[in-house]
Amino acid sequence: MISVGEVGVQHFPGNISTTPLEQGVHVINPLASIEKMSVREQAYPPGGGIEHIEAQTSEQLNVALEVSILFRLDPANAPDLYQRLGSEEQIKSSIVLNAVRNGVRDAVATKSINDIFSPNRRELASEMLAAVQSKAGDRIQVLDVFVRDVQAPARVRESIEEKLQREQQVASERFQTEIIQERALQAVEEAKGIAEAQRIISEGLTPAYLTFHYIEQLATLPAGSVVYVPTEGGVPLMRSIGGGGQ
Repeated sequence: MISVGEVGVQHFPGNISTTPLEQGVHVINPLASIEKMSVREQAYPPGGGIEHIEAQTSEQLNVALEVSILFRLDPANAPDLYQRLGSEEQIKSSIVLNAVRNGVRDAVATKSINDIFSPNRRELASEMLAAVQSKAGDRIQVLDVFVRDVQAPARVRESIEEKLQREQQVASERFQTEIIQERALQAVEEAKGIAEAQRIISEGLTPAYLTFHYIEQLATLPAGSVVYVPTEGGVPLMRSIGGGGQ
């Protein structure tokens, strides 16, 4: 009986059947043994554990990573894997462990320290998945890679923090510059508006309008006001005017 989510490998002393036993009931040689393996999704390390791996970036800087993966065994490969490596636990320790460690190191080696600590951690995990699958070949199927944590040397972390602070400062200064430029543009536009208003006013101050305005203002003067009246001959006329609409 092969349970759901398992595959069986039938072996007899000196002989391993190349045909895997799928889930269900099978009639076999009573002297044969059956090695059962899970073909369900499995986590490595098992039980929610984390594999601690040290790797070097493209600048030869050491980083410490906490990684885990999801994988599954291909049922068709079960007899060959058992023939070459042994039980399921031996397969995990021989293929999965080596593929994870070497694949992660190869993926990190192509990245700079800035790439490793960029916010897009998912892109790094995708490249690790491809590298781990390449190391594992077609013996197992790597379903996903999870990068739990990345730690850099203290001096590198300090440099990264200083860089982030400088970038924030530059962004703040750029924002302040934009505010100053915007205010300057507003002042220019305001000056243009004032100049245009003055032009319109100056064009409207014709002699006829000034005379009309002069006459209008005479009616508002109090009684007994002395007004200088210019004449064409240049002889000033002085009159007492105002009050009662005179």
